Amino acid sequence: MRTTQHYEDKGERALLDFMAESYKKLIVQRLEEVKQKNKHIAAIYNNYSKLGEALERKHKYGTTHTGGYSKENEELQRVKDEMAELYRSKCQNDQRLINANHAITEYERKTSELMAEKRKLEATSSHLSGRYARTEVDLHKIRIDNEQLNDERIATNTTVTMLTKQIQEMENDRIHFLNKIRELNETRIDLLNAEVAQEEQRRHSRVQDMITNVVNDVTEKDLKLEAMLKRMPETNASGDLLLGDSLPSRAEFNFECDEGEVNDVHWLDGETFATGGSDRKIKIWKTDGHGGQTRIDSLAGSNAALTRIDYDRDRKFLIASSNDKNVRIWNLDTSRLMSTLSGHADQVTCVKFYQTHSAVSGSADRVIKIWDLQNQRCSRSLFPASKILDVATNMGGSPSLFASGHFDKKLRFYDGRSTDPVKTVEMGGRITSLDVTMSGCELLISTRDDTITMIDLRTFQTVHCYSAENYRTSSDLSRVVLSSGNEYVAAGSSNGSIFIWNKESTKLEKRLSSSTDNAIFSLSWNPTGYGLLSSSKQKVVTLWK
Repeated sequence: MRTTQHYEDKGERALLDFMAESYKKLIVQRLEEVKQKNKHIAAIYNNYSKLGEALERKHKYGTTHTGGYSKENEELQRVKDEMAELYRSKCQNDQRLINANHAITEYERKTSELMAEKRKLEATSSHLSGRYARTEVDLHKIRIDNEQLNDERIATNTTVTMLTKQIQEMENDRIHFLNKIRELNETRIDLLNAEVAQEEQRRHSRVQDMITNVVNDVTEKDLKLEAMLKRMPETNASGDLLLGDSLPSRAEFNFECDEGEVNDVHWLDGETFATGGSDRKIKIWKTDGHGGQTRIDSLAGSNAALTRIDYDRDRKFLIASSNDKNVRIWNLDTSRLMSTLSGHADQVTCVKFYQTHSAVSGSADRVIKIWDLQNQRCSRSLFPASKILDVATNMGGSPSLFASGHFDKKLRFYDGRSTDPVKTVEMGGRITSLDVTMSGCELLISTRDDTITMIDLRTFQTVHCYSAENYRTSSDLSRVVLSSGNEYVAAGSSNGSIFIWNKESTKLEKRLSSSTDNAIFSLSWNPTGYGLLSSSKQKVVTLWK
C-alpha cells in the first residue's frame, strides 16, 4: 500500500510539471506571434520613415508639378492614416503583451503556491501513511490479544459453570444434612419430652402412693394438720406468697418516673419494682401499701436508652439491654455495676437470664449472643438473619432450650449447644413479646397483627388465641404478660388501654383505660398475683389493683 501511495505521489508531481511546461510553451508561442506581428508593423514603420524623409527632401528642393504634389499629399495622408491604425494596433498589442506578462507572473505565483501546497500535502500524506502503518500493527496486536482473551473467557465460563454445579450440589447436600439434623433434634426433643413426661408420671405415681399410704395411716390429729396446711396460702415458683390472681379494676397510683419514655417495668418482689427507659438509668421503687411509692435506688452506667430488664432473685442480679449496643449487670445488694457485655453491632433489644450462669440477648444486628456471666464473655453467637425483638428462657422441656421472636414473623427455638434452630414456627406478624407459663410448657406470643397466641411447647401447636375490638399492638417492643398464677393474659394497646383475657377460656375479662391515650409499652404482674404495673410512652407508670 505504501508503494501504491508512492506511485500516486509521483504521478501527481509529473502532472504538475507537465502543466507548468505547457503554460511556458503557450506563453512563448504567443510572444513569438506578437513578435511576428510587430515585425510587420516595424517594416511598415520603416517604409513610412523613408517615405517621410523623401517627402521632406522633395519639399526642400521643390517641384514644378502641382498636380503631382496633390497626389503625393493624398498618398502621404493615406500612409499617415495607415500608420495611425498601425500605432493603435501596436498599442493594443503592447497592452496585450503587458497583460500576458502579468498573466505569466500570476501563473508562476499560483504554480509556486500549488507546489508549496503539494509539498505540504506530500509531507502530510507521508505522516498519515506512517500513522496508518503503525495503526495496522496495533490493530493486528489487538486482534491477537482479543483472540487470547476470548479463549480465556471461554475457559473461565467453563470453570464457572463447573464450580456453580459443584456449589449447587454442595448446597443440596448441606440442606439435606440440615434437614437431617433438624429431624434428629426434633426426635431428641420428643424423646426428652417423653422422658420428662414419664418421669413426671412416675413422680406423680410415687406421690400418689405416698399419699395413699399416709391416708391409710392418718389420725384425727393428722386430719386437722392437713386442714391447716390446705388453708395456708400457696407460693409461686419464685417463692413469693401467692394470694391468687386478682383481676385489677382501678389505678391505685400513677407517677412520672423518667425523663422520657419508660420502655420496661419489672417487679423485683412483692413490694419493689424497677423501671428503665430513655433517661439511661435503672430506677428502683418501693410501694408503701397506701397508694404511694418511693425511689430507693438508681443504677447508672448506660450510655443510651434501656430496652429490657430481667432479674435473678437468687443472686440479686439485675440485667438490662441498651441501645448503646451493650448489656449490663448490676448487683442490687451493692448497687454496683458488675460488668458490661459488649459485642453486638447494633441496638440490643432484649435480654434474659439463661440457665445458671448465663444470659441470652438479641439485637437489631440480627445476632443472638449467649453470654458466660462468670467469665464475662460471649460463649456463642447465633445468626438467624432477622432482627430479634424478644427472647424467652426457662422452658420446661429442656433447660438449654430458649425461644426468640423476630421481625420476619418467625418464632425460632434454639438449643444453646447448637447453632441452628431446632424448630421454626411461622406467625401472622412481627413477634413483639414472649412470656413462658409457670410450668414452662406453654409460650405466650404477641404479634403485630394485633393478636396474642398461646402455643404448647411439647407439640408446638396453637392452644389459644386472644384478640379484642380496638386492641392494637403498641410497638415492635410492646410486652405482654401472664399473671403470676397463670390465670390471666394482659396486654397494653396503642390507645392507652390494657386488655385482660382469661387464659383458658380466652374471654376478655377486663379493659382498663388510662387517663391519657399514650401507648402502653410494658406490663409486669406482681409476684403475689395482686397488682399490675404498666409503663407508657410518656414516662408514666401506673399500678392497677
